[in-house]
Amino acid sequence: MPDRRRFLQAGTALGAGVMFGAHWKSAWAYAPSPNLAKFIQPLRDVGGPNGIPVAASDGVSGSAVHYSIALEQFQDQLHPQLPNATRLWGYRPSNVATGAARHLGGVIVAQRGTPVRITATNSLPAQHILPVDATIMGAPAAGQPANNATIHLHGGFVPWISDGGPHSWFNPAGQYGQSVVDATGTILYKALNPSLAPGQAEYFYPNGQGARLMWYHDHAIGTTRLNAYAGLASAYVVTDDYENLTMSVGYGVPGPLDPRTKYLIFQDKTFVGPNTSVVDPTWSTVAPGSRPGDLWYEHVAMNARAKKWVPLPPPDPSAMPEFFGDTILVNGTVSPYLEVEPRQYRLRLLNACNSRFLNPRLVFAKGLTPPASTEPQLNAAGPAFLQIGNECGFLPAPVMLNGPKQPMLLLAPAERADLIVDFRNVPVGSLLILYSDAAAPFPTGSALNDYHPANPKTPNSIPGSSPNTRTLLQIRVVALTGGADAPVSLPATAMQNPLDGPFLVQQVPGVPTAVPPGVPVRRLTLNEGFDAYGRLLQTLGTDVPVQPPTLAGVFARAYDDPATEVVNRGATEVWEILNLTADTHPIHFHLVNVQILSRQAFKTNYAGGPPALRSAPIAPDANEMGWKETVRMNPGEVTRVIMKFDLPGGLPFVVPPSARTGGNEYVWHCHILEHEEHDMMRPLVVN
Repeated sequence: MPDRRRFLQAGTALGAGVMFGAHWKSAWAYAPSPNLAKFIQPLRDVGGPNGIPVAASDGVSGSAVHYSIALEQFQDQLHPQLPNATRLWGYRPSNVATGAARHLGGVIVAQRGTPVRITATNSLPAQHILPVDATIMGAPAAGQPANNATIHLHGGFVPWISDGGPHSWFNPAGQYGQSVVDATGTILYKALNPSLAPGQAEYFYPNGQGARLMWYHDHAIGTTRLNAYAGLASAYVVTDDYENLTMSVGYGVPGPLDPRTKYLIFQDKTFVGPNTSVVDPTWSTVAPGSRPGDLWYEHVAMNARAKKWVPLPPPDPSAMPEFFGDTILVNGTVSPYLEVEPRQYRLRLLNACNSRFLNPRLVFAKGLTPPASTEPQLNAAGPAFLQIGNECGFLPAPVMLNGPKQPMLLLAPAERADLIVDFRNVPVGSLLILYSDAAAPFPTGSALNDYHPANPKTPNSIPGSSPNTRTLLQIRVVALTGGADAPVSLPATAMQNPLDGPFLVQQVPGVPTAVPPGVPVRRLTLNEGFDAYGRLLQTLGTDVPVQPPTLAGVFARAYDDPATEVVNRGATEVWEILNLTADTHPIHFHLVNVQILSRQAFKTNYAGGPPALRSAPIAPDANEMGWKETVRMNPGEVTRVIMKFDLPGGLPFVVPPSARTGGNEYVWHCHILEHEEHDMMRPLVVN
């Protein structure tokens, strides 16, 4: 495949076949972050006086535990060497005082079977802290307030009115998106809470799923990528009796709030530095009020089709094909360290990056004093990972990763991994580096996005400091305090949570699963083309060519085009999704969990209908067995998934139909956020 940073040299968006296209370079040089010393501040834990704030309930509403959460702008010192606290957007629960909010705050810990109700108040300022491209569908017009927001519980089995879909936004002025305002002007959120004030929205989460790590984040159309990058994201932990009794008491797995359980939320950011205005001369215009220490976001693009079709120059600020920051944050702070004792720990990982894939593994540091203590010794492997769960809860069987002749852990944006890591045989005083070198974009990559001292393309990366996207976290092994723990002892099979119900198909590890007889198959496509400004455009579509053809691609359909994925409640379908692009796309399904049946390579001259296959089908990875809700779909492959379109029942209110699509309006989309908004998302309507 061609380099994703070259212009498209062959093929046309109007012709049949796969377009392995290319992204554009910035018109300006990338504005790098300042150098910040690595591993000089501790990891923020979940909860505690110096940790990520955990939301506390402010009462009970019927059968539900109630939370009041404000969406606000605040400041947080993300690294002691940044000259100013970073301006962020985020969630402040009512138990956190005004001015005391912290990045990724508002973590909710929920019990299965006990609903949660949230009253959210949008208090965001009219001026966004990042550049807003007014040409993106649904974005506010230039000069208008850019503070639309909504809350999506990622992975939640919730009624559509509480799903936080793109057109369910609300803002401080009391305006609401078209999905939640009916023809009479009634705000549909009031079906849940008739006393809502302007600028508020209500969400109801039944919490009928088994134990798992979910997260909630913004999903407002036109600004999702910016709002999430600005900080509108936090964790949502569901626990249940199976986790607390069978897994913890029976098998020795540390519980969700055990001190040996560590939550690791990864993000890549870029910070405004003292020379940003020199490298990026329009930054102060597109991001007024920005100062050193604030977040920087790429915003100037070249026209990838200027010599062929499109005369229009891209605007400034412009949407970008992806965004790759140069500095890693874990739990909201830059390059922290974590102290562990010689015990078994449970690490619960979430890739919350906009576009960057991660393949984390443990290696020893080069030495015990800086800068050697901050850099990886790649031929000195640390402990392997035992994966026990993913974004849908516990796996059917544990999977060993990152050891000799074992597969590597790979996390696309939005994927999660629940790991057991054994430090009992690591000598006290050892230093380990959690290391990742996944290609960006994935899978082909560009050296421009791979920040580390040995890369001549990233001269600002120096030993001991960020920018560095390979060294995620330093782990320090300290002396054991107290007695040893009972060892984790897991069954080899039958580990899945029975509270999550039976699987739709029975999978055999290493064996592809055939489409069950009688289950309808829906064929869909992942596409790549251009918009009216010549910018690369990622889209979803069916296998039927669009007429008349457009620059967007043979099968490309815009998010706001009429819905094609319309299903009946209770129906089971297999979706056969063909990736016609050069990227691996993490496709996220709202409402449903899916099982991966198989992947299979197809010939690249695809023109619609059944694809010409060029290899035998292959099974999902061992850690993709069971349920999934974010699925990696690789270039030149068809990925087959099976799902059942159930809806939550037993709700304490009548769910109104969507004012925009009718029925129950959900979406499916790529979770590379820059793809999702430009324009790789489609409605999923359940009748």
